[in-house]
Amino acid sequence: MPKEVKTTLNFNVIPSHYLLHFHPNLKTFKFSAQTEITVQVKKLTKIITLHSKELKITTVLIQQNNSVQKAKIKLDVKKEELALTFSKSIKGHAKLLFTYTGKHNNGMYGFYRSQYTVKGKKSYLLTTQFESASARAAFPCFDEPVFKATFDVLITTEKNLFTISNMPIKKELDIKTKKQVIFQTSPKMSTYLLYLGIGNFSYISAQTKHTLIRVITTHDQIKYAHLALAYTKKFLDFFEKYFQIPYPLPKLDLIAIPDFASGAMENWGAITFREIALLGDEHTSVVVKQNIAITISHELVHQWFGNLVTMQWWDDLWLNESFATYMSYKAVDHYYPEWELPLQYYEDTINNALNADQLCSTHPINVDVKTPGEVAEIFDHISYDKGGSVLHMLEHFVSEKVFRAGLYKYLKKYSYQNATKYDLWNSIQQVYKKNNLSKIMQTWINQPGYPLITVKQLADSYQLTQQTFSLIPSESNEKWLIPINYQNNVTPSTFLMQERKHLLKDKSPWLKLNTDQHGFYRVKYDTDMLPALGGLLKEKKLSLLDSAGLESDLFSLTLAGEYSLEHYLQFLERYCLDSSYPLNFGVSSHLGYLFRLTYHKDIFIRIKNVSIKFHAQQLEKIGWHHTANESNTNTMLRSLAIANLGLANHNPTLTKINQLFSQLKDKQPLDANIRGVVYNLIAWQGSPEIYDYLLDRYKKETLPEENRKLLRALGMFHNKELLKKSLHLSQSSTVRLQDSFVIPLSVSMNPNSGSLIWHWTKDHWSGLLKKHDHGTHMLSNMVHNLSIISDLPTRKEIEIFFKNKKNYRDDIKMVIKQTLEQIDININFLRRNGL
Repeated sequence: MPKEVKTTLNFNVIPSHYLLHFHPNLKTFKFSAQTEITVQVKKLTKIITLHSKELKITTVLIQQNNSVQKAKIKLDVKKEELALTFSKSIKGHAKLLFTYTGKHNNGMYGFYRSQYTVKGKKSYLLTTQFESASARAAFPCFDEPVFKATFDVLITTEKNLFTISNMPIKKELDIKTKKQVIFQTSPKMSTYLLYLGIGNFSYISAQTKHTLIRVITTHDQIKYAHLALAYTKKFLDFFEKYFQIPYPLPKLDLIAIPDFASGAMENWGAITFREIALLGDEHTSVVVKQNIAITISHELVHQWFGNLVTMQWWDDLWLNESFATYMSYKAVDHYYPEWELPLQYYEDTINNALNADQLCSTHPINVDVKTPGEVAEIFDHISYDKGGSVLHMLEHFVSEKVFRAGLYKYLKKYSYQNATKYDLWNSIQQVYKKNNLSKIMQTWINQPGYPLITVKQLADSYQLTQQTFSLIPSESNEKWLIPINYQNNVTPSTFLMQERKHLLKDKSPWLKLNTDQHGFYRVKYDTDMLPALGGLLKEKKLSLLDSAGLESDLFSLTLAGEYSLEHYLQFLERYCLDSSYPLNFGVSSHLGYLFRLTYHKDIFIRIKNVSIKFHAQQLEKIGWHHTANESNTNTMLRSLAIANLGLANHNPTLTKINQLFSQLKDKQPLDANIRGVVYNLIAWQGSPEIYDYLLDRYKKETLPEENRKLLRALGMFHNKELLKKSLHLSQSSTVRLQDSFVIPLSVSMNPNSGSLIWHWTKDHWSGLLKKHDHGTHMLSNMVHNLSIISDLPTRKEIEIFFKNKKNYRDDIKMVIKQTLEQIDININFLRRNGL
């Protein structure tokens, strides 16, 4: 093992193989198990340390050369480490033998239980979620990515139950009233990728040349599995051709789990999903269909990036997630070019990353993490979206052909091994053979934030200056090596900006930096340059992406105090009212933020009027009804426009909403793409009777997409007493734990909720801490909901509250800082604009 590799353990004891035998119980929700780990001990030692969490260890033996020793056991609960002490020293090959028991918790981590209802009857299945540090909650193990090993899995369970693991079933044995299922030996992989599933499942399947693909669900949901199967066949074929490496396992399962904390998990050969992220049909909304396709594609990328080649330590988590984020869009775009995913990638990924990374409390893509809680925190927009954006920039800089060839070298060389970012840069460098890529990428991976490039027009040139951009002034003085691409009235050009200042010899009357938004930076133009660029935008002489980037940069600079709110609103009115995607989505999002932030302020009427003008023009252009061959982006925009008009109490919109709701109540069909916004705006106007209607529909609904829409609507009532009722509901047994964040998030986005979300969060915090283990990544959502707060007294309350150790946990350390900073941004923005 490389000396520089990080671990909380050490490399004196290296596992090579696990033999796991589980005896689960779906009645008591307890399991007994035996684990045998084959290890290589390099130096003489009497102590072996590995991981264990919430397991009751009965005995531990070590077997070596026909001798057996019993271990003394010492568990460090906080570190989740199990120290085994033996009377005689050990060296060489040995086998560790454990007997123990554990619980099938309901917290969505480890080897947990998931409840669902079929025809009014409550049922359970068992499933696992081991990333990042919860395999140790199912079996004692060396639970870190670098300790790759092979696995043999045995499950003894009831004969009528369906069992799943990473590999196909090798054989089944009758054991009295039960069966013992023995799976084929897995390839060498990290513990977090192991999977176990047991329950009453149904499946549909398809066979490719080398791989059996199955989509597995509970019996009642199998009718929604066909869309996912069709997507998987296409995308698997795409990635096998793109990477030029066949998918290495004989089967590939996609499993819909009723209770699941994340969107999906890439367990090798047995990918798990939230039901809403996998299941749909021809009536499913465009947003959910696209999400299903992109999520499946994302998890398939992981079968190579993450599973075949795995990061050595969690500081390189982005190697997994950013590649999956970036590459997922390629596969979907290949088969569905009409979805315009290159445009959506800018809005969904690059813009999200820019927004997340403009805080002083951001973190580098490559971040130092030690504890499971700290690891849980970096499953965020930086690891996924900024990483994906930087890869997008790198590919554009070196060319797609070079990038792809470099990826092939990387995957081929490090298959079934661990690798680092340096291994990746070196692989691409071998093909590129020009600039020092490692030196360039160091500035993007190891430094937090990103540059702002200021453009000043001189007589016969343009002066470019780079500095760190953040919404609150900081002392950061980083320097980046920036691939610059720009356009003028003549021809597009590129160069590498290596210093803080660069004089660009160009006499063109105008200049637009960051052509098609390939670069990960923002641009501030001289105030005198903006009218010309705005005119080009209005006349459709800038590309769709350049138009969106220009407005996005202007809005962030307005938040940072570089321009006034009135200046920004006038820019929208002059140049952006008749905009197309993705500019129209950006404008809508920014007006929505301003609408919520200034609700009940004097300036609100001004913002409301601009919002009505913009969204009414957009809605008039696309209409209320879906049309044949309509673009997906127009379908999604329709809901955005209607929502913003309705929240602004635009009478024609609310009248139409009421008509559509009456049709829905009369069981007439309603386009799935606008059903959610109809629910939201009916709630916005709603009475207790409407509340009861929506709640009753939620309780009866079985389609995951519809469930989510109804939950969101329950957080959109104007009446605060009904909002309190909804918040109470969100933590009750009526709402699944996986969905318990939906209503609080909806309330936090409700313009009329004020500080209600803070008071509720504070009053229920002790329960939220107990309910959400760090393995679920869900507690941070509850903190982030407070980001909309905009008054100083409440801000101080929040800071004091989280300074109390009993309210703090290491998996929310970063989000607390980010939330407080966002509140400061809100306060500063209002103060600067006299509000």
